[in-house]
Amino acid sequence: MICGCGSSVESARIELGFKICKTCAFSGPDVPRPKGRMVYVNGKVGAEIEILSARSWTENKKYFIPNGARSAVKNFSKNIAS
Repeated sequence: MICGCGSSVESARIELGFKICKTCAFSGPDVPRPKGRMVYVNGKVGAEIEILSARSWTENKKYFIPNGARSAVKNFSKNIAS
């Protein structure tokens, strides 16, 4: 199979269903990647991963504010110093 640039498409890419060569695939326009965040439903026992589009992430990131310090060590040192 020949790519639009004139070079041949690698056999492994054809097996996976791709129709363009590796060079063209990585030189194309940047596509925004999806992003994810951890969602703790009931405390910190069971977490779920929420996958968001890049646009949804930028629109909603102001709501993703963590509660408390980032680590148990910071929480512990904060209580001792006061």
